[in-house]
Amino acid sequence: MSHRAFVRLAALFSLFAAPAFADVFVNEIHYDNDGTDANERVEIAAPAGTSLAGWKLALYNGGDGKVYATINLAGTVPSQCGGHGTLAFNAAGLQNGSPDGLALVDAAGAVVQFLSYEGAFTASDGPAAGRVASDIGRSEGTDVTASQSLQLRGTGTRYADFAWATASAASFGACNSGQTFTGGGGGGSTALQSGVPVAGIGGATGTEKRYTIAVPASASSLAVVTSGGSGDADLYVRFGAAPTTSSYDCRSNRSGNAENCTVATPAAGTWHVLVRMYATAANVTLTATVSMSGGGGDDPYYDGVDTTSAARLRSTLHAIIAHSVKIPYTASATDVWNVLDDADEDPLVPGNILDIYKNASYAKAAAGNDFYNREHTWPKSLGFPDDGDANYPHTDTHMLMASDIAYNEARGNLPFGTCTSGSTLYATLAYFGQGGSGHGNYRCNGYWQVWDGMKGNVARAMLYMDVRYDGGTHPGTGTPEPDLRLTDSLSLIAQTSGNASVAYMGLLSTILAWHRDDPVDARERLRNDIVESYQGNRNPFVDHPEWAACIFQNVCN
Repeated sequence: MSHRAFVRLAALFSLFAAPAFADVFVNEIHYDNDGTDANERVEIAAPAGTSLAGWKLALYNGGDGKVYATINLAGTVPSQCGGHGTLAFNAAGLQNGSPDGLALVDAAGAVVQFLSYEGAFTASDGPAAGRVASDIGRSEGTDVTASQSLQLRGTGTRYADFAWATASAASFGACNSGQTFTGGGGGGSTALQSGVPVAGIGGATGTEKRYTIAVPASASSLAVVTSGGSGDADLYVRFGAAPTTSSYDCRSNRSGNAENCTVATPAAGTWHVLVRMYATAANVTLTATVSMSGGGGDDPYYDGVDTTSAARLRSTLHAIIAHSVKIPYTASATDVWNVLDDADEDPLVPGNILDIYKNASYAKAAAGNDFYNREHTWPKSLGFPDDGDANYPHTDTHMLMASDIAYNEARGNLPFGTCTSGSTLYATLAYFGQGGSGHGNYRCNGYWQVWDGMKGNVARAMLYMDVRYDGGTHPGTGTPEPDLRLTDSLSLIAQTSGNASVAYMGLLSTILAWHRDDPVDARERLRNDIVESYQGNRNPFVDHPEWAACIFQNVCN
């Protein structure tokens, strides 16, 4: 087995010890109907504010017990009923039973549920290997229409409180008829990024602001703190469900806004944070920081990193990630096309790539195809247009991504920004449990706004480029490298006629916001592993998202 194949398998199938989320569960499913199967979907229910970033559904064939497809989940659960809500995901090709099943897997890789329909079976591979599926006891067949589904009924907050009912009118994306949730949180939540402060929190007495943060396996601590501002805001933290003033794992309610909840060896999964205004408060800052027991994707890789200040972190991190191999842009041997075929592989169809902007799946074809090409997310015209043996950024595959050709052309070399009025929509396809209506890219007034499913990925690629290329020389070859800088000054972002010594890209504030709002998921971590297997270096902001706040906002722990 090749090193790259081992990297992919290890990332996909490693098991992590983590407790189950009893209040996050499969709530509705449709897999079979009369005629040609249609509208196959799976719905997840959870407390409002739960982030499903990094979660997945592993679809199992009951005949051999093997995974035949994986659906990556995303999104934050809305508040729809009793402090809970639902998110529905397309599952085209969901197999028809006798038996088959699916495993719900959290962001840390732990199996939360392993369910089957039309009988039980034992998984022989994938995240649920060795486990026996729990048969839901209901089924679909030729007596069911494409507009029906199997749903849970009853009253409670956890999967065990409900029971599966016979097929009825589908209600994907909404709480089921005959289902009542009790307790829990309420209101939408904002995803926190480790180490990235959220400022400007406040409101009248009794106002509640809710947040979530994903904690990976092997975290040594979770520290949630508030500071600054005026008035009096209290802090509540809870694992797996939205906290209330009477239900929490940690509460800090001192006078003023200097609150602190620190959890040693936190469970892997979604932690929920509530900031409640005990008295009218304004301009409070909230920061949640996850500390790891080791380094990033490969523990020894970050040995020597100094996180005591922005300057020291930037310098020591650059010294590590500058050790890289230049991949040829186009060659008869391994080139950028080969890397992107692996790094941007469609998780559902291994013979395809899944592109960055359109969320479209295209057959791997490399150079000369009519569907996708290589997108310089940091445009090559902004600092390094001329390829050559010494031009490392031109072929850096942490930044290069497979893109639909038309969408790549539409983006051009525009910096990243937020579009409002006067925008042109570049829609995404509903595929892989993401994209579709309401999740598009936009072009406007000199900016390109990436759709929500890839904002964080693109942002972390930009942060990497800023730190990787600092104007020095390559440590292995001694060749000069450009100084690439992120900025909010649009006047500095200009096309260069040749390879420049200093070049700019932005907008930094937008990139940091995207980094915060779209956390790292399993697919992005896998991409980091694959690129490292070719190029020899890692994107540290995938391994340690909190380092962005230190380097670019001077918030260091």
